[in-house]
Amino acid sequence: MNITVTVIDGISGHPADGVKVTIVSRPAGGPPRRLGGLTDAQGNFMYSSGVERLASSEGYTVELDVDAYFTSLGIVARYKQIALLVRILNTEKDYRIGTLITPFAHATWGVDEGDISGRAPG
Repeated sequence: MNITVTVIDGISGHPADGVKVTIVSRPAGGPPRRLGGLTDAQGNFMYSSGVERLASSEGYTVELDVDAYFTSLGIVARYKQIALLVRILNTEKDYRIGTLITPFAHATWGVDEGDISGRAPG
């Protein structure tokens, strides 16, 4: 299972390059795991669970450091961080989370990328 986070700068209308993204997984019976990095030139950051297997409905927290991004542009943002708690319903699917950020507002959406096993939905 992969989670792709896409961040768009709502001021410029372009992908937000260099936004720090942290994804925290919470496997049942285990300690939380953190994976982080920066969005690329297309505004994307990808998390891959690899061998980690979560039960359906396990949660992930997706954190975006909006303050550091806008500070690097010389802008003071109202939000320091955006944190989203995401429920994964099927670990056989990939997920995409999109966020449009401005210094004073944000909008977020999620897309189920479909069944990655190649099976027809049913």
